Order: sequence, then structure tokens, then C-alpha cells
Amino acid sequence: MKVCYVLPQHHKNSAENFFHITNFLSELGKKVELFLIIEHSDVEPKIDNIQDFFVLSEDIGAFSRFKYLIKVYFELYNKGVNIFFSRSSLTGVLPLIFANRFLNFNRANIIFWSCGQDVVPLSFFPNRKNLKRLISKILAWFAFKSINYLATGPELMVNYYQKQYSIPVHKILTLYNDISLNRFYPLSAQEKKIIKKEILGTNKKVMLFVHTFNESRGADLLPLIAKNIYEKELNVIILAIGRHGDYSNELNKKIVEYNLENYLFNLGEVANKDIAKYYQISDLFLMPSRGEGFPRVLLEAMASGCPSIAFDVGGVSEILPEDNVNHFIINLDNEARFVDQSIKLINDSILLEKQSKKSYEKANIYSTENIVDMYVNCLSEI
Repeated sequence: MKVCYVLPQHHKNSAENFFHITNFLSELGKKVELFLIIEHSDVEPKIDNIQDFFVLSEDIGAFSRFKYLIKVYFELYNKGVNIFFSRSSLTGVLPLIFANRFLNFNRANIIFWSCGQDVVPLSFFPNRKNLKRLISKILAWFAFKSINYLATGPELMVNYYQKQYSIPVHKILTLYNDISLNRFYPLSAQEKKIIKKEILGTNKKVMLFVHTFNESRGADLLPLIAKNIYEKELNVIILAIGRHGDYSNELNKKIVEYNLENYLFNLGEVANKDIAKYYQISDLFLMPSRGEGFPRVLLEAMASGCPSIAFDVGGVSEILPEDNVNHFIINLDNEARFVDQSIKLINDSILLEKQSKKSYEKANIYSTENIVDMYVNCLSEI
């Protein structure tokens, strides 16, 4: 089986989940003849088991990029590649759709991986940002109608895309995200204590947030949780790690306004290659996102043995251990309960320890090796 994978970015210090995919591709390349297109890269790609690389130049124009990807499509198609898999990139999938549908009579299979709930209302106020978002939504609709298959996961997201975009079930492939258990793994209690002291200079309990600092990701709840910690004089801190977003400035203001400097630490952006230690020293992972798909941050936390509290959005209830509903999964319309339950959980060491073990056990399902087999089995049936 010959497959071409389109990777949106390959950056050495990327804080995004694309950093995981290079490890996945290396393992996938052991099972299939794999060709790789990289749209943006700041390093020379060194990924094992890839047949050939096609790296787009950063300074190439949009039209030239479009033409180049069409050229690569036909070059690979003539080599026997008939599966083209684009990961979460409209700029990557649209040229492939054009080449396949309009120039090659739909002879190959174009697969577009997409997974996420769009919860931010569309604004028609005339500015560049809103216009760009409107165009992206139109192009996404076109892509969903024109691809051969949509890939998403877990099963709850299959239902979401079927209803939201009227995509027939037979055109949706269920494919999971993976996690490297060599990079993310639990520490012993003693190791955790030592490393926590080395990194933070304290042995206080740690709540961890890792995501973009947007309201849609629930960043606005962090000051409320920290305020509870402050008022209750708990021996707890919150570490907030994330890319700049629409709540970044407000988050810093709230830290000062509520005197939370000793309770809520904004660490800013951390490269994914350096992120594992923060999960390993944390006692509770906070994911107050108001919309999700298959959040890899949950897999990172689970593999590190860090229990997670999250809103019941996207595929969260399928990803987390099955008995999470009562304590760790909160209805989206109950933000006050999310705040209160976060405080209750961080004080329940017995429940956290129990859930830590269950989280790690569930993470094994999503190991890179298991998900590579899932991909190979699925793609071989196309």
C-alpha cells in the first residue's frame, strides 16, 4: 500500500500537536510505503521510514503552492500512490481535491482528517479576521463535499460530522489520535516529588492547563479556580501553559486584580518536546474547553498518569476512563460545578491516585503502535 501524507507543519519547537505526528509517521512508514508532503518546516526533515519528502518553500506564493501540490499529486499518482491523506489543512487538501476530481477523474482517494467542534459564533462585522474565517468556513464546506473520505474520531465525532455537515456515514473513517508511551509516562511518587521540587521549588499540589489561551478553551475559568484556592488557603498552584489567544491579556490582568501571583502561574508557550515533565509533576489536569474533538492534551495527561477534569464536549466522554462521569466530566452548562469540582478533586488524594492508574491504563489503547495498526487496517479496506 502506497500512501501520501500531508503534514501542515514540522517545527522543531512546535507547541502544537503536529509535533506528535512525526513519531506516528515513522511507525506508519514501517507498514506502508509512505510519502510525505510538509507545508511548513523550519528544520530539515529527518523522519525514519519515509520513501520521499516534498517540503514547500516558506516564501512561495499561494498560487505557486497550489500548482506545486498538483504537480506532486500526479508525480506520486504515477508511482502508484492512490491514497492522499491531508491532516487538518485546507491549503493541503484543496489542491489535491482539484487534481483528483477535475484533472484525474477521481481515480485516487483523498482523505481529509478533521476533528473539532466549531463553537465560536461567526461574526459578519467587516474586518479582515472575520472575512478570513468566513472564507475558511466556505472552503471547509466545499472540502467536506468533495473529498472521498473524512477521517475523524472518536465515534461521537462521527455523529457530529454526519449531522453538522451531512456527510454520509460510509464516507467517514474512524481513526484515533495516538500517544507515544515512550515520551509520556507516569513517575513514581518519589520521582514526582523530586522533579516537582526541582522545577517549581515547591511540593504543593499542581493543577495543569495546556491549551490556547482562548475563552472557547475555558481559559477564563482559570482565575476563578485560582481565586478559590487563594480564599480557601489551599496548598495548591495552577500552571497555565498555552499559545497566545483572545484571553491572554485578560488572564494576566485577572492574576494581578485577584492577587493570584502565588497561585496561578502563566508559563506561556512551551514546546511540545519539553511538555511531558509538566504533566508528570501535576496532580490534576484542567480541560475546561467549551468545544473539542479528539484533544491530544487528554492523551498526554492520561499517559502521564495525571487525572483530568473536563466538560462533556466532543469525544471527551469516550476518551477518558469509563467511570469518569460522576466526578471528572462536567456538563457544559455548569461552569460553577467545574470550578467547585476542581477544588474537591485536588483535595481527594485517594480518588486522584485511583484515577491516575485508570487513566494510564486507558492511554495504552491509544499507543502509537496500536493506532498505526488501526490506520493500516482502515486504509487497506479502501
